[in-house]
Amino acid sequence: MRLWEYVDKKVRLVLEDGTSITGKVVDWFDGYDLDGSDEIVIGDHSYPENIIKEIKIISA
Repeated sequence: MRLWEYVDKKVRLVLEDGTSITGKVVDWFDGYDLDGSDEIVIGDHSYPENIIKEIKIISA
């Protein structure tokens, strides 16, 4: 996934466990810098790419 493309957009994430999160993406982290998966940041929480099942833009 190209997580950087979602920065400043309102999205709905569906996680592998079925949890749904809606909010504005405020940042993303490159997994190369973290020694792991890329992560997307919504509010105060970050979500690693490997637990995201689906991302849908709901507004820009």
